[in-house]
Amino acid sequence: MSLVFQECESDQEIKDIYNFNVHAFADTQDFEWSEENIKKEIGQGWKVLSVTYEKDILAAVLLKIEGKTLFTKNTPIKIDYQGNGFSHLIKDFFEQFAEGKNIETIINYCPDDNFRMISLNEGHKYTKTGKVLGEHSNIIEWQKSLI
Repeated sequence: MSLVFQECESDQEIKDIYNFNVHAFADTQDFEWSEENIKKEIGQGWKVLSVTYEKDILAAVLLKIEGKTLFTKNTPIKIDYQGNGFSHLIKDFFEQFAEGKNIETIINYCPDDNFRMISLNEGHKYTKTGKVLGEHSNIIEWQKSLI
């Protein structure tokens, strides 16, 4: 199984990633899933990428590079595709992307009630930094050193 990661730059690509299944991402807790907020994330330096499997968008990832650090976050996997190992492939993508850019540290953000993502982070050797973010202090910051 291979995934295609494509940066969303045009208004149509942003609309596609938003519209393909609004409810798939309803529980993204670090920001409200709307076209306006997606554009706001882009304005704050985040790159938004659609994650596609067989022409169906199954998730979105957000990336931002600052110095030697790659900041990452992603939406949950569309329900139809959960349990197929796609979250692991997204983590692998983050690490391969980082290595290609000579990044030393990956920071990942996930909601404190997303137990699958927490387990995934632990399984991929990320550690909690102790920082919590978000309007309700419900976003956990995780870190992985690549050096």
